Amino acid sequence: MVISSASPAPSLAPEAAETFVAKRLSLRHLRVLQALADSGSLSAAADLLHVTQPAVSKALAEIERGLGQTLFMRRGRSLRATALGERLVELARKLEIDLQRGGGDIASIVRGASGELRIGATNAALPQILPDAMAAMKQAYPNITLSVRTHALTGLIGELREGRLDLVIARIRPHEAPADLEPLCLIAQPEVVAISIVHPLAKASGKLGWETLNQQAWIWPLPGTRSRSLQDRLWQDMGLALPTNLVETGDVMLTLSLLKRMPMLTLLPQHVAKLAAQNGIAKILPLDADLGLADLTLWHLREPQTEVVERFKQLMLEASQKLG
Repeated sequence: MVISSASPAPSLAPEAAETFVAKRLSLRHLRVLQALADSGSLSAAADLLHVTQPAVSKALAEIERGLGQTLFMRRGRSLRATALGERLVELARKLEIDLQRGGGDIASIVRGASGELRIGATNAALPQILPDAMAAMKQAYPNITLSVRTHALTGLIGELREGRLDLVIARIRPHEAPADLEPLCLIAQPEVVAISIVHPLAKASGKLGWETLNQQAWIWPLPGTRSRSLQDRLWQDMGLALPTNLVETGDVMLTLSLLKRMPMLTLLPQHVAKLAAQNGIAKILPLDADLGLADLTLWHLREPQTEVVERFKQLMLEASQKLG
């Protein structure tokens, strides 16, 4: 049986609820909501906050009266947030992160820095576009701290939504684009075949065919990734068995390091392959190998951005246009 966390809150007009949120909802209230959501009970929430259980009950009752809505339903000794309760908990978590972020920015300014820009990036941005933009950003804002995180795309998008990142640079196909995020397309990235400059076949005068190349050592995407499934499908469409001499990695910097050291082949985004060719690491072969992955795009929340974020967006666009 599920019952409300307290006696039903009297229904209020939307204007009254809006006034309560704007003028009376406090950080204490929001932290109580977080603790209740995290712990699932009044007593456990009180322990988390180092207060008494009646204090938690009182705070929850104040919020529910102020909104005229029930925020938590009781099932036995446990509590479960209603839809409105879940939305307020999300708001509480974001505000908590913003406060922590603001505290860090203030500490940075006190010690002579000028804030922090938190960037999430997938591999395709790392070899040149992102470093070029970061170098230009440091020239414009010498004392800003640039923090870059590079892990799974789903984690980066989650951190962006939570306010832990300012922006994310990634390849997301249009039909999978998050509706709550604002995109800025940076550069198209068709894949090309790159062969290590130390590979004996790199010096071949004639055009190399897929059958010959398929017998060589390859650097291949990791199993379970979109790139891997698309590359496997490309091979199947060409009627080729997958290469048996493989190194599997999703790290583009490791891929470039291996091409520099070993006679191998791989598929690379075109601008990354051009960079490898310019640095004498690899040669681009005239073969059709586009996997149909999305353009490299910069994403941020659909809300006004700071001057620092807007400046970095412009620098990312300029770095991409130089490559394009």
